[in-house]
Amino acid sequence: MNLTLTFLLLLSSVLSFGQTFEGYSTDENKSYHCLLQIKPDSSVVFTYDRDKNGIYAEYVGEIEKLTDSTFKVKATLAIGQYYMKSYNKDTLYIKLDSQIARTLDKIQVEYSNKKNRKQLQGYDSQGQPISLLKVPVDKELFNSNKGTDYVEITVNRKNRITGEWVSFTIPFGSAASITAGEKIEFEVKLDGEIIESIGQRLIQTGHIKLKKK
Repeated sequence: MNLTLTFLLLLSSVLSFGQTFEGYSTDENKSYHCLLQIKPDSSVVFTYDRDKNGIYAEYVGEIEKLTDSTFKVKATLAIGQYYMKSYNKDTLYIKLDSQIARTLDKIQVEYSNKKNRKQLQGYDSQGQPISLLKVPVDKELFNSNKGTDYVEITVNRKNRITGEWVSFTIPFGSAASITAGEKIEFEVKLDGEIIESIGQRLIQTGHIKLKKK
């Protein structure tokens, strides 16, 4: 029996492969909804979100066994969205990381009325990535008034866990920033049907505590 197969058998004896764990960050003043999916080949998908996906991240990577109950997750950001303050009320800015811009052949900006939309893409006619999209907005449809104080951006990506199209809610007075490529590592402890992070906190979410769905 080779070492890889031996490792997978040991890991599967502790973790229920193909299972998804769901929960929230536990640190004070942080409120992120989190999902961790562990697949039979020891690959993982880890997502977190808040503010109706105004902040969203999806990581893909692998999990490795440290002890009988502790594991290390190593993952790379496949797509992330983090909104930031914008002082321009006439234009919606969408910053694109060059690592992901070329793959975004659909970027839909939809107003809150669910009727008016604009279709964009992350690259120009020559296939070169666009680092900053500038979208003039209709002030009657996107302003500081309740109900029209946000737009929704949908890209041609599906959440690897839920299968839903990835959308981000961008509040009025903010700019979008879509990125990829960041690498993270964190350790988790398994206790029954509960997985929680241990050791060094995750930078964005802080510690997390998840329960098997």
